[in-house]
Amino acid sequence: MTRASSGGERMGGLRKGPAAIEWLSELLARMAGVALLGMMLVVCYGVVMRYALRSPVAWANEFARFSFLPVVALGLAFALRHGAHVATEVLTGVLSARARKGLHLLALTLFLAYGVLSCWAGWRLASVAFAKGLRSDEAEIPLVLVQAVIPIGFLALSLQALVQAGQALLGEARQTEPSNGAHPR
Repeated sequence: MTRASSGGERMGGLRKGPAAIEWLSELLARMAGVALLGMMLVVCYGVVMRYALRSPVAWANEFARFSFLPVVALGLAFALRHGAHVATEVLTGVLSARARKGLHLLALTLFLAYGVLSCWAGWRLASVAFAKGLRSDEAEIPLVLVQAVIPIGFLALSLQALVQAGQALLGEARQTEPSNGAHPR
């Protein structure tokens, strides 16, 4: 094996990690979509039962509240990947390309720090729920199942921020990144 081919293989291996993380972001977003659909169906069921049939179901409201957490947490990395988080177009529009890249890297660093901190806090929260066997009030759902999406979602956000920072540093920035000063629409 030549030196050039081993280097090419190594780069190919390095590219598999980011592709896997982006695949994970997409998978988690699909799971968030399923949670959103489930939440909507249960809310509709609860409304029909309460107002049309005058037979409210106590667990429907709790299920809807608990479904909101995976919708948000599992969609974080997807939103970052597709440039759907908040952007300040007024500021970036007047900056040079180099300054925009620096600002983008700073934002990704902040996403990474926030993601790591939130992942750690979510892990602690879910660990306590698991250790104490905590359950929800109405449906008796183990709270660890609900709270486990917090560290999962924020870990995915952290990994996606790392991937995008690496891409920006290597000059492989995607179109969804604010490379031209405008936030994608």
